[in-house]
Amino acid sequence: MNLEAVDRLRAYGNYLAELFHQREPRSHVTRTRKHDVLAVTQIRSHAPMSAPSHSVARDEAYHVCLMIESLPDLELWQDGHSVKTEPFNAGTTGLFDLRRDPRGFHRTGYNILPFYLPRAVLIDIAQQNSVRFDGELQYTFGSSYDDAIIRNLGSALLLALERDHRVNGLFLDHILHAVGSHVVERYGAPGATRAHARGGLASWQERRAKELMSASLSSDVTLKRLAEECGLTVSHFARAFRQSAQVPPHRWLQERRVERALTMLAGREASLSEIAVDCGFADQSHFARVFRRHIGISPGKWRKENAQDGR
Repeated sequence: MNLEAVDRLRAYGNYLAELFHQREPRSHVTRTRKHDVLAVTQIRSHAPMSAPSHSVARDEAYHVCLMIESLPDLELWQDGHSVKTEPFNAGTTGLFDLRRDPRGFHRTGYNILPFYLPRAVLIDIAQQNSVRFDGELQYTFGSSYDDAIIRNLGSALLLALERDHRVNGLFLDHILHAVGSHVVERYGAPGATRAHARGGLASWQERRAKELMSASLSSDVTLKRLAEECGLTVSHFARAFRQSAQVPPHRWLQERRVERALTMLAGREASLSEIAVDCGFADQSHFARVFRRHIGISPGKWRKENAQDGR
């Protein structure tokens, strides 16, 4: 579906590629229920830019950009002013307000996946989900964010774009709408998101906390870190998480660790002590106590009864 003839000066598709001195980009465009646009475009070059990107026509929209490859040497401008910029690592996300004329200069090759998200579309998505949102995203220009949702959705979408016509357009449309929903909940102003009916976490806060804990099964993550990521005090976070998840954070993390241990026990490669370390337990004794509390028997007995060729 080619809608660029209607929206020639909006920052996606061929027009965006021209701003980065490129031709024929991979992109996908969809219309919303109110006939506005959601779009994604892959901007890629093996060579550094010869000049800064051209100025984008000021637009009531955001670019939410997934870095497919790292940008170690990057200059950014906003409202005509140079802004101090940190390196953008592969897999991270950057946000850009198109009302403020963002421009970039990449001194290396680059591979970026910008999602074009109009403010009107984000507001409509929020209304459909009963979320209070005024269209303003909260972020620091020139900073990158470790956003697992954008990273995974973007990776799936990039694979689909590379298959061209062989992918159902509804699948791509679904990903674009999922990105919009996530951006509203993750980057909407604190306090603007939907309050949980039971006083618990907003959906984006619960999802973010669980993402962080799931990524820390073999190490550790503090309540302070979880609370900061959700914009809450430690006590508020701990109380709200329990209301949302029905268990306190440490119990939820323990359950995930036991689930991982069960998967490892089902095989015969790792010893009990190795599993204990890999699943984040203090030692084998701690692992055995927690496992018995959750499963009812010891790890060794469970392996003997369930694992093929168990030790």
